Amino acid sequence: MGQGLDPVTASVVEHGLLSVTDEMATVVVATAYSPLVRDLYDFTVALCNPRGEMVVQGVGMAIHLGALPSAVESILRKFPGACMQPGDVYIMNDAYAGGMHLPNVILLAPCYASGDLLGYAVTMCHHTDVGGHVPGSVPVNSRDVFGEGLRIAPMRLEHGGERDRTLLSLIETNTRLPRDFFGDLESQVSACRTAEKRLTAIAARYGNATILAAMQGLLERSERMARAEIASLPDGDYSFEEFLDNDGMDGPPQRLFVNLRIRGEELTADFTGTALQVPTAINSPLAYSRSAFYLTVRSIMSQEIPNTAGFFRPLKMVAPEGTLINPAFPGAVGAMGVTGYRLADCIYGALAKAAPHKVRAASEGGTTRYTFGTTVDGKPSILSEALVGAWGGHERHDGIDGVANIAANMANSPVEMVESTYPVMVEEYAYEPDSEGAGRRRGGLGVRRKVRLLAPQGGVLQLRSGRSKQRPWGFAGGEQGTSCRNVLNPGTLQEKALRGLETLHVPGDTVYLHVTPGAGGYGPPHEREPELVARDVLDGKISVKRAREVYRVAVSGNGVLQKAETARLRS
Repeated sequence: MGQGLDPVTASVVEHGLLSVTDEMATVVVATAYSPLVRDLYDFTVALCNPRGEMVVQGVGMAIHLGALPSAVESILRKFPGACMQPGDVYIMNDAYAGGMHLPNVILLAPCYASGDLLGYAVTMCHHTDVGGHVPGSVPVNSRDVFGEGLRIAPMRLEHGGERDRTLLSLIETNTRLPRDFFGDLESQVSACRTAEKRLTAIAARYGNATILAAMQGLLERSERMARAEIASLPDGDYSFEEFLDNDGMDGPPQRLFVNLRIRGEELTADFTGTALQVPTAINSPLAYSRSAFYLTVRSIMSQEIPNTAGFFRPLKMVAPEGTLINPAFPGAVGAMGVTGYRLADCIYGALAKAAPHKVRAASEGGTTRYTFGTTVDGKPSILSEALVGAWGGHERHDGIDGVANIAANMANSPVEMVESTYPVMVEEYAYEPDSEGAGRRRGGLGVRRKVRLLAPQGGVLQLRSGRSKQRPWGFAGGEQGTSCRNVLNPGTLQEKALRGLETLHVPGDTVYLHVTPGAGGYGPPHEREPELVARDVLDGKISVKRAREVYRVAVSGNGVLQKAETARLRS
């Protein structure tokens, strides 16, 4: 509750602030040009108070929870609030100035009412292309950040409502798809303008002081509730390690390590022992790594805790510079998702020791992203798809099939949209049977996507996927999930298995198949209720053979449970 506010007024104003970010998100989805933003929801919106502290986060990418504050801090360091005026908009994407990888472009607009600064509207969208040597600007083979696209340090995009035409011209000459870039940029500006209008309307009714008091109340309540949740966990040190498949090339597996220290109502994540940064693009910038930490801790807490910067206050992070999760400039970061998503799995592994009833087995290991870059009628065409996978099993629930990673909030692209927009044909889109991590509560199934490139001249295919070797871990006796698969021209004489990270030129009529990993299971498989196993067989999710050999359940081909034989198998 805000200082000096009665509970009813505080609640009404707080919900008004929440509605502002909801409308911001609606504006972005309704007006964005690129499918990455419009259909996959690769964006985030938020409101900050005049000090730059996040007080409301809207729907969007979950793993950006803690990344926006770093960008806001960087912008306000260069442009303090006193230097701003109504109509200003600020832009940045630099991974080494509080950003993530370069396609994630952040806008910040100050919001005023009656001449007073009420706060800042912030939006982040993943733009389809910001230049660099690979179409789509998410390179897996870059050697430094200079080759990944146009870096925009914090700077003023609009001053008093007037656009900086020089900056716009510079951006236009450095992106392959200026129409999509500026269309998405306009959607971000519109969302910020909408936020200012709505905040002004709330302030006109309740007064600026009430708005600021409500913001302060959100921060304080978030901190108080987060501290109580941490205090309910047993004090101790809880460590876990994960391994990336390689260094982005053919090098050895790369270690991720965390030691969680819980002392009273504070929690520290110490990543000392994590591998050094690598000369490829899988390094994760500090803002992104910090966000993975905040996300995992937040996800095991009460849904009632407001998503504000107050939640961050009892959390501490130790991330040595020069490592995979805090690379030193100018380390490449274009494929940061490979490490960021797996860092979340690593932290979940440690949290499972402190709060075993709240944590799932490992998910599919992160959203896969593949890109077909080609030309249509002499103009660049870039299909950049994110393929989502599955959640791991939980003490009370099966893993979820075909859903975005816990760290994301995305969707697979609709087949009709992909085929009508790009020179491709989606030939298969289905679950992968027998891919779940077996358990009392099984993991989610992997997803198959088979795409044929129709452009006769061919193009550039790039893959960014994880867990091609390191499988998702099971928990409490549950089995591992399956690894991912990347195959060119499957079932033909030209069939070729690909690595999880790849950039190559392919001819027209090439077929690409990706199978996402299946997620880990929870609890011993032979403890799973036979009726649930029979239902999975009936639904085509697992085979009769797997039911018998792994779960010790006898099921006929049409999904009928054979109780006597099952009892014999389990005896």
